[in-house]
Amino acid sequence: MGKLLSISVAAYNIEQWIGECLDSFLPEEIRSRVEVIVTDDGSSDKTREIAAEYAKRYPDTFRLVCQKNAGPGSTVNSGLRHASGTYFRMVDGDDWVNRAGTAKLLDFLETSDADMVCCGYCSVHEKTGERTVYGLPDELCGKKLPVSEVIGKLDPGMHNVVYRTTLLRDNGVVLDNGFYTDMEYLLFPMMAVETIALLNETVYMYRIGDESQSMSIKSLQRREDEHLSVLRHLVGRYGTYRRQEKENTQLQAFLARKIAGMAGTQLSIYLSFADTARYRDKTRAMTEWVRGENAEIYGEMLKLKSFRLLEMSGYRLYAPLAWFHKKKLGI
Repeated sequence: MGKLLSISVAAYNIEQWIGECLDSFLPEEIRSRVEVIVTDDGSSDKTREIAAEYAKRYPDTFRLVCQKNAGPGSTVNSGLRHASGTYFRMVDGDDWVNRAGTAKLLDFLETSDADMVCCGYCSVHEKTGERTVYGLPDELCGKKLPVSEVIGKLDPGMHNVVYRTTLLRDNGVVLDNGFYTDMEYLLFPMMAVETIALLNETVYMYRIGDESQSMSIKSLQRREDEHLSVLRHLVGRYGTYRRQEKENTQLQAFLARKIAGMAGTQLSIYLSFADTARYRDKTRAMTEWVRGENAEIYGEMLKLKSFRLLEMSGYRLYAPLAWFHKKKLGI
């Protein structure tokens, strides 16, 4: 019989953190109700050996899947293929979960039949230890609601969400193999979600402030094409969703705004490079492509000040915007 919650843990060269992540699932009230599927993505350090020890000591809870390096998205696909739980969520192996909050989440899931469950999370700065808690609106918590009644009052991210496993499988949710697929994990399933339940408990502990992480500007620069590829797939998937007969204006606006936000991150990457002429042209090409593909997402992009200034100026303001952006980033 499957567990209540399947947790897909992405693991690649994180020997200094993977123990903290897996330890957070060890309390009996958690361990007895979850399965933790660790997909080692071809690590060259001791990540795999550490995860194997947990699988050996707690075989009813931890499972290790080993693969050649394919990227973070592939580890979520792996976790979903092996999942037997009623619900599913992802956890990066350099993050961890709050034990008390996770136990309360599991209690909540015992009686839930919502398509999607949202919880609070906390960011933890790697160097300073500073913590910032991101909670949910109390007035929406503790009950199952139609997505149309919730989504305009909520701004979920990867760290918030738990999905019903069958919803992911029935809707063919498969992520790109590489980086920056968190937005795919959030938005692909949301296009099929009908009901959401909220629990105002801190569950996910999100590590920030390490330059090796994928969202650092250096990592974003190295992987600019992967980030753009995910953006393109999101725009395409949104177009398919909008051609369906279902009409949900609140959800449509949310999806368009989130995808436009990812386009804003792509612009931030382009503005950070020294070769302003080349990346001005790339920015123009990206913006024109989105405009041709989907007017709604393009409209949301124009609500972002930098895009609006560039479009209004015919991209003559690109160089000064890039200069200010690099100064802000300290590069």
